[in-house]
Amino acid sequence: MSPVVREEPSAWGARLRAAAAAGELFDLPFVQQPAWSASKALTGWESVCLVAHDGAAWAGAQFLIRRLPAGLGRIAYSPRGPLVVAPNEGVARTLRADLLRGLSELRRDGVTLVRLEPGESTPLADDADHVHPADGLSETLRAPWIAAATASRITLHRARPVQPSTSRRIDLSTGMENVRAAWRSKWRQYARHATEAGVTVRAVGADGAVALYTAMTAISGRTGVKTRSSAAFAHIVDAFNGEAEILLAESPSGETLGALLLITTPTTTTELFGGATDAGNELRAPYALKVAAIERAVERGSATYDMWGISTSGIAHFKAGWGGAPVVYPGALDVDLDPLRGPLVRLALRLRGFGA
Repeated sequence: MSPVVREEPSAWGARLRAAAAAGELFDLPFVQQPAWSASKALTGWESVCLVAHDGAAWAGAQFLIRRLPAGLGRIAYSPRGPLVVAPNEGVARTLRADLLRGLSELRRDGVTLVRLEPGESTPLADDADHVHPADGLSETLRAPWIAAATASRITLHRARPVQPSTSRRIDLSTGMENVRAAWRSKWRQYARHATEAGVTVRAVGADGAVALYTAMTAISGRTGVKTRSSAAFAHIVDAFNGEAEILLAESPSGETLGALLLITTPTTTTELFGGATDAGNELRAPYALKVAAIERAVERGSATYDMWGISTSGIAHFKAGWGGAPVVYPGALDVDLDPLRGPLVRLALRLRGFGA
């Protein structure tokens, strides 16, 4: 049995980067980096990192922790975690079980329920439903965690994921020329039209948060999707200290036409938030933004470009035009640390719409 220990954020971040550099983590999710927990502090979240290790092999996660109302204790939530680095499945199986048993360590923090959203993914067929994929398509991703829970005599409860259950990811390792060749000809044409119309794209830091908010507000007005404040966008960019940036699409007169927030880890560039105004859509600004974002990801050495979520059929169509492959994630799994309050927390979270 491997001990489960708490790890300081700096040590956890170093662990992730070392695993990525060694090729042990194909995808280092930005939501597992200490900078993400720092960005969430603005809305009252704290963080704890737990690791079960056996020599160089380990299983661990960064947990975001927040107090629940009505005396229900606290929730610990791990987006795209836990992560497992092991030489073979036998070691990985043991480490998963050890980590699940070690979740009881969070009782010290007043946690009554833990929500896990493991970071593994598997490709989806092009003809599958990318917005609401059939549950069986992600079953093999949940199976190792369910087996580990069974071995540890822990019950895992299915829950609604907080992060997108599907995404579209582009392999950048073949180089920009091959990536560009996979784009739909119409998409290349639209991007060219944007350039010919005078749309320009530039990268900025947190000072682009107001422009991003403007673009996201335009989306909210059309779709009803909620947006964050400009202060929240700025806080994310500042927390990642150079690893996050905002791309701005502007008209020749300097009018904001669209914006895209990108976060880059040692393995992956992810587009987290983005949108365009009505005028921006008319001038095809989203296509200019996407071209610039993918080109910058290649320049930064990212192996993968993650479009972060497929929420509607229209978005699925737009993102499919840039190539890559759709993927599905395991979904969310809850662990009751308090046998009495845990079920109440799960019910309360469903009623409050915590999760997709």
